[in-house]
Amino acid sequence: MDPTNPTQRARITRARILIVDDHPGTAEMLARALSQLSPEIEVVSDTNGKSALERVKNSAIDLVITDMMMPEMNGLELIEKLRQHPGGRPSYSILITAYDVPGLKEMTRRLKVNETLIKPIHPERIRQVVGKFLEDMRNSERFNMEDQPRESFKILVADDKPDNVTLLARYLLDKGYGLVQASDGEDALAQIRAEKPDLVLLDINMPKKDGFAVLREVRADPEIAHTPVIILTANRLDSVDIQTGLNLGADDYVLKPFDRRELMARIQTKLRVKSADDHIRRHNRELSIVLKTARILNSSGGWDQILDDVLTCLAQGLELKAAYYLDFETDQSRFCPAFAMQVDLSEMKGLLELFNEVRGAILMEDLRNDPRWPAGMRDAIPSVMLIPICGRDGPLTGAFMLTHEQPAYFKPEHSPLLQAVADQVAVAVDRAHFHAARQNREVKT
Repeated sequence: MDPTNPTQRARITRARILIVDDHPGTAEMLARALSQLSPEIEVVSDTNGKSALERVKNSAIDLVITDMMMPEMNGLELIEKLRQHPGGRPSYSILITAYDVPGLKEMTRRLKVNETLIKPIHPERIRQVVGKFLEDMRNSERFNMEDQPRESFKILVADDKPDNVTLLARYLLDKGYGLVQASDGEDALAQIRAEKPDLVLLDINMPKKDGFAVLREVRADPEIAHTPVIILTANRLDSVDIQTGLNLGADDYVLKPFDRRELMARIQTKLRVKSADDHIRRHNRELSIVLKTARILNSSGGWDQILDDVLTCLAQGLELKAAYYLDFETDQSRFCPAFAMQVDLSEMKGLLELFNEVRGAILMEDLRNDPRWPAGMRDAIPSVMLIPICGRDGPLTGAFMLTHEQPAYFKPEHSPLLQAVADQVAVAVDRAHFHAARQNREVKT
C-alpha cells in the first residue's frame, strides 16, 4: 500500500497497541489475543516500562495496556510518561492489577485511565474492551473522512526537532496530506513562499527566527497572508503569549504533548475554512480577469500585442504554468510566459478531433498517462484545460490551452469564466478579420 495515497489510506484504520507486563507469558497471551481481532492492529509488547518507552519513542500509540505492579516503573508511571509523549498521548488506557492498592481509584481518575481490570484476565474480556475501542475509533475515522474536503492539501511542518517532525509527518501522510518540512524560522518563511502550503504547523521556539517572527512576516506578505497557521509548542503559553499569537494572526494553537486526533480534527477544520475562503477569492479573482480582458480587447493596440496581453492576464490571474492561444486556421500558437514550452499543433490532431466532437471545454486532470498527448508534453504539462474559440458562424477557429504543474489543478467551475474570455476573444477575432478584409478592399481600390 502506498502511504502517500489518500484513496488507499481511506480504506484502513490502523491502531497501534502497546502491551506491557513483567510476566512474559501474560504479555504474549494478550498480544496473541488482540492480534487475532483484526489485521488493522499493530501490537507492540514488552516486559519493562522503560524499554517499552524506548521502543515507541518514534511512533504514536493509540491504546496502552499495562500491568500495575512492575519493577523500575509501575503501570501508572508508564501511563503518565506516555501522556507526555511528543507524538501525542494514547487515546485509551487500560490498567491491569491483582491488588486493590490504596488510592488507586483516585490515581486512575487523575490520569484519566479508561479501564481498570482485575486479574486474572480472560482473553475474551480484553478482546471485548479493545474491540469496543476499535469500533469507536473506526466510527470517528469514518466521520472525519466523510466530513473532510476532497481536495489534496499540502501542509508545512516547521519545527527544529527532527523527532517531532518525523512523528507529525507520519500522521499527516497517514491522512493523505502532502508534506513540506522546515527546520528553522528562515527556512519556514522560504518554504511558505515557495511551496504555498494550505496550512502551517508552526513551532514557536526555533533558531534564526522564532514562530512569532515568522507569523508576523507571513501576515505582512499579501502573497501568503491568507495561509492558515496553527501554533504548535511544547511550552505552556501564558495568556499574554496566547494573545500575542492570536493578535499576529494565528488561527489556532495546540500545546505539546497533543492529542493526535484532536490535532487532526483542528487541521481538518482549518482546511475546510481555507477551502471556502479560497473559493471566494478565486471567484473574485476570476471576475476581475473577465473585466480586465474586456479592457484589453477594447484597447487600440495591434492584434498580436492584444493576444499577448490577454495570455499574460490569464497566466498571472490564474497562477498558471503557461497560457497558450492556438490558432487552428494558421496552425500557429502564441504563449505566455516567453519561456513556456512550444506546442506543435500537428502533434495534437487527436485532441482537435475530440474538440470538434465535444464542442466545449476539455478538462485534463493528469496528462502523464494520457496517450492522446505526445510523450514529451505529457511529462512537461500534467494538468490542462482547453477552451474552444468559435467564429461568428460556429466554426472552431482556435482555443485557449492553459497548463499547470499540479495535476487536477483545473476544476469544472473554471469553465464558465474561461468560456466568457474565449467568447470575448472570438468577437475580437471576427472584428480583426473584418477590419483586415476592409483594408484589403481599400488597398485594391
